[in-house]
Amino acid sequence: TKQAGIEMDPRTKGAIVYENMETSIPGVFACGNVVQVHDLVDFVTAESARAGEAAAEYVLSGGAPAGEILTITPGDGVNYTVPQRLRPDRAKNGCGVFFRVGRIFNDSRIVVSSDGQDLASFPRRHMAPGEMERITLSPALLSQAGETLTISVQEVTRT
Repeated sequence: TKQAGIEMDPRTKGAIVYENMETSIPGVFACGNVVQVHDLVDFVTAESARAGEAAAEYVLSGGAPAGEILTITPGDGVNYTVPQRLRPDRAKNGCGVFFRVGRIFNDSRIVVSSDGQDLASFPRRHMAPGEMERITLSPALLSQAGETLTISVQEVTRT
């Protein structure tokens, strides 16, 4: 991956990818451990299917140029996200985002924000660094986003 000149994520030690698993080199797709270390083979299978479908679409469309690009950044409590970039015009059915947390969280929520505004939250009873987390960003959420989406974790305080 490095020898090909593909942009790398220092957190995952893998390729930086878009919503369809395309790398920084147009027409080159990556999945599995080339992108991130997975804890379940089911995630690898889903990721490889997404990359394969996108590669076929790329060939059939003649490599249509990208539209607007959003950057997905890890916020408080999140070590990294995959994908790291997203093109809303190519995520018409939404986009799944995988990530890992930096420590154990109980009774918390995953928060997706843009430009300081919370766009969505996803409750979780338990999250741990050794377990992959996944959320889906809906088309409605993506339509509200600025240039950057941040995914963070907030603990829920009980009174």
